[in-house]
Amino acid sequence: MSQVPFVVHVVDDDPAIRESLKGLLSDAGYQVDCYSSAEAFLQVRAPRRGLALIDLRLKGTDGITLQKELIANNAAVSVIMMSAYGDIEHAVTAMRLGAVDFVEKPFSPEGMLEKIDRLSKASDNDDTAKREARQHAALIELLTPREKQVLSMIVDGLANKQVAGQLGISARTVETHRVHLMQKLNAESLPHLVRIWLSAGNLIEVPEF
Repeated sequence: MSQVPFVVHVVDDDPAIRESLKGLLSDAGYQVDCYSSAEAFLQVRAPRRGLALIDLRLKGTDGITLQKELIANNAAVSVIMMSAYGDIEHAVTAMRLGAVDFVEKPFSPEGMLEKIDRLSKASDNDDTAKREARQHAALIELLTPREKQVLSMIVDGLANKQVAGQLGISARTVETHRVHLMQKLNAESLPHLVRIWLSAGNLIEVPEF
């Protein structure tokens, strides 16, 4: 039986973004289908081994709602959420729902191609995800107990002042911890930081406070 092709579905209401991604990915050899809305994408049965690049702030049905619909429809596609707004709360929501990444616009074309190439080659038994989880857990174990506490609260979507209030420290100290967390975990952004934590999952323990 022939292998089902890996199709990239671009769901974005900005025609410039759709055309840019279609050109980039088509040139790299991918089959690309574009949609201007969640409603248009939901009318199509997504194939296995597919990937949906979804804009968070779609007009009409938004990206998170679309992601939930895909889950309800048991659509066998991976999801990368895109946003021009570095919204940590939505990044956490998207990744808790199973998104493999949350990409901030403008994004690096090379970085996007690397993510998609890795996904297209990932084996069905998720060996890649398991390996990354172990690597991320090992990095997190190098953090201090306080840094783990701060990180867990950031992942829960708390702002610096809220973290500071719960831990009895200053907001400036929380910001310092965030900087150290980014450096120690080699995180490129806050969404990336969240993904590292969620990837490690039950391989890590959070100290009580």
